[in-house]
Amino acid sequence: MVQEKRILDRELRHQLSKTDCHAIMDYLMVEFSDKKDFHYNYYFDTPNGKLSNKDATLRLRTIVKESDISYHLTLKVPTIDKDTYLEYNEKLDEKEMRLLAYNNQLPKGEIGELTSMHNNDVKLVNVIKVNRVIGFYLDLKVFFDRISHRGKTYYEIGTRIDQSANGKTEDLINQFKELLTKFDIEFEQSPRRSKQYR
Repeated sequence: MVQEKRILDRELRHQLSKTDCHAIMDYLMVEFSDKKDFHYNYYFDTPNGKLSNKDATLRLRTIVKESDISYHLTLKVPTIDKDTYLEYNEKLDEKEMRLLAYNNQLPKGEIGELTSMHNNDVKLVNVIKVNRVIGFYLDLKVFFDRISHRGKTYYEIGTRIDQSANGKTEDLINQFKELLTKFDIEFEQSPRRSKQYR
């Protein structure tokens, strides 16, 4: 049941304190809800760390939105542009998700066929839970994440900018930075989660 698509986008993420996160969320009139939107992110690598060494990420995401559950496999491959990745995305069924999460078995599909990236030999290296809420600032879709990892909680704000945005990329980046400066915050790109939470 693999459904495939590719995306080229730039992701900006900034780690926040709990206080700053809630201040910006109040400004945009959004709040976290444990019942509405959360996901579990399973990160994989090869036994010798080949993906990490290439700055690539292989992630299985289980998304729970109220009563709906969906499963998504993503391979992020860096491009020559800073913080810009080519994403291979596949929607999985529950059986495919379980085989990957619990047996390290990649499903059939484009990601599984990219053996030059992973040799069809991957293992689970980390799991994090994320509560996500979406807000809007000017033309920008902004996400807030509350990240749970090994008993600790972290907060991030971010946005994803489609690289086919027809020349609006810089405007959207500036809008994101402008939102942060309203709260006396200077943007600093957060490390990739596949590397940060180990």
